[in-house]
Amino acid sequence: MAKQKVTHYELLGVETSVSQKEIKAAYRNLAKSCHPDLDYQDQGKRSEATLQMKRLNAAYETLKDTRRRAEYDVSIGANGQRRSPKMKFDKSDTQESRESYLKRIFHPSRSNMVKVLGKYQHELKKLSEDIFDDALVSDFEAYLDSLEGALRKASEGLSSEKEPSSLEPAVRMMRHAIAQAVDGLDETRQFCKNYNYDHLAMADNLFKISIDLSRNALQLTR
Repeated sequence: MAKQKVTHYELLGVETSVSQKEIKAAYRNLAKSCHPDLDYQDQGKRSEATLQMKRLNAAYETLKDTRRRAEYDVSIGANGQRRSPKMKFDKSDTQESRESYLKRIFHPSRSNMVKVLGKYQHELKKLSEDIFDDALVSDFEAYLDSLEGALRKASEGLSSEKEPSSLEPAVRMMRHAIAQAVDGLDETRQFCKNYNYDHLAMADNLFKISIDLSRNALQLTR
């Protein structure tokens, strides 16, 4: 039996659902321990470290790029999705079933999420007038609650019914978009606790990634 190829996630020692921040941290930790520039007395160990470093770099270059990561996730059937060696004909995957799923589940889930995410900068600007004003903080936290609700509703919507097989790539990418937004929401809530602006910078990046992924998911439905 042929040995199963190690995935980029397994190489970095992380789960497929991890955030970009966790991927970066895992890569840095591993790179420190096997970098070929370390003082290796044994030439064989140096060569092995060089090869391992190349593997780590390849994994990180793929997973740090959101679009490449999404495509890679689809290729390996990440997050519990099993990928068949060959595409099988699905009798239920008709134009009618596709349009029905898109109209009832995909588009509403995506549109609501994007709509609430689109208010983020406006709500943040209002908070920036005085981050220590209790009323402004309360309003901002209420917005974050609404965002959390929209993300949960989108996730539950996509899980409520099995999508037609031809829409699987679009749904996977939407799930990835939701995951990025959830990570951004967590960062924003951390800012509300300690007012460390690094959390806002990370959240802003994660929300932008989420919007981009949702656009890519929409393209995959056409």
